[in-house]
Amino acid sequence: MFNQEVNDMFDFAPELPAMAMIGVLLFATLPAGAAVTASDDAKASVQASRGSVRLRGFRDPEMDFQVIRSIGADAYGGGTIGEILAARDSIADGDPSAWTGAFAALAERLEADGKDRMLRGHPVSARDAFLRASSYWRAAEYYGDPRRDDAQRCGLRCREAFLAGTRLLPGGVEDLRIPFGDTPIRGYFLRAASDDVVRPTVLMMSGYDGTSEEMFFAAGRAGLERGYNVLLFDGPGQTGMRRFFPDSAFIPDYGPVIRAVIDHAMSRTDVDPKRIALYGVSMGGYLALSGSIGEGRLAALVLNSPITNLHEYMSAFMSRSRDSRDDMTLDELAALPDDVIPWGLRSAGMNFIRRFGATTFSGAMKALEAFDNRPRLKRLKIPTLALASRGEGAAPVRLAEEFAATSPRPVTLRIFEQSSGANMHCQLDNLPLSAAVIFDWLDETLR
Repeated sequence: MFNQEVNDMFDFAPELPAMAMIGVLLFATLPAGAAVTASDDAKASVQASRGSVRLRGFRDPEMDFQVIRSIGADAYGGGTIGEILAARDSIADGDPSAWTGAFAALAERLEADGKDRMLRGHPVSARDAFLRASSYWRAAEYYGDPRRDDAQRCGLRCREAFLAGTRLLPGGVEDLRIPFGDTPIRGYFLRAASDDVVRPTVLMMSGYDGTSEEMFFAAGRAGLERGYNVLLFDGPGQTGMRRFFPDSAFIPDYGPVIRAVIDHAMSRTDVDPKRIALYGVSMGGYLALSGSIGEGRLAALVLNSPITNLHEYMSAFMSRSRDSRDDMTLDELAALPDDVIPWGLRSAGMNFIRRFGATTFSGAMKALEAFDNRPRLKRLKIPTLALASRGEGAAPVRLAEEFAATSPRPVTLRIFEQSSGANMHCQLDNLPLSAAVIFDWLDETLR
């Protein structure tokens, strides 16, 4: 998926080794979505029009994808297109600091608006404002380094706004701290209603750069609408965990993480122990699969990127061959000036290296080789729904098809075509359709 737009990004620093640049750009460009159609604002001097708002994307493919990602959350209350496009208008193309500032300012304004509406006795309006604020704080956090105060502030404000909003939902929310060694798993438990009904429950996790708050808009709210309990969580290496433990790194075997979350779910009186499902999104497709292999307490598994081998999956996003001579350390990346490589790209590269417990790009790529579910796949015990979108490219679709063909348990495979309007990574361009497919399948599987 390193298309021509992405390759053009290498041109501003031709003196840097190719692999160093790939290391920086690997997750700063994964995945690149289809660009929003750009057009100039209508010039004044018209007597009447249908409005002055125009969809203007970014030449930077990653920033363009992030706009679409934010707009996608609109379907379940995670933003409005007007607010997002207004923020976009103040962001210079490819400037992560401007992106952070614009979305942080928007989140701050929505949070203040929510508090004011709450004081005036309008809880529904307040809830909606808090939830949008949470989504915008996540967007502001995206380009940050959890070691820096500004990124950590955005992440913690995201949590605060999310709790303020979800407390005003019919079933409320619990702020979870699930025991897990020295790094408790943070998450949220949400019920469809404030009653004593025992319900089926979906455990939901995001992937490389998503958060449990974002999962609420991606699928959690849709689950609540259909009468499911929803448990959102962030494990080792994930953004929500790194807010509290910046050195947290991904681990190849997510079994201990998933067991701890299931243990918590099974201990509750409002969870039907025979109807617990696990849903993993993006890299969460690898992590959820890893954690569910050999686990007999799950009744269903949903993988919205069924990734059997993470190294193969991530390598597919590179258009340049590996060369051991082309490498860069964390210290070397950190020392590069902004006029050689912008902070946002350097931060992406350093985050990638740290998230796999390495000190160099080549070390991170080597660590990825351990992230392989294939040798253990024969121990999978539960029916699975596997999802991918045609627009994600040949490799993700091929891995999805391979998983469906080799799993020892029944797999329902759904590939979303372009005509479905759900052609992007994890169907961010059509979350209601994605939710319909997921929860209709769960309804039938957990019946």
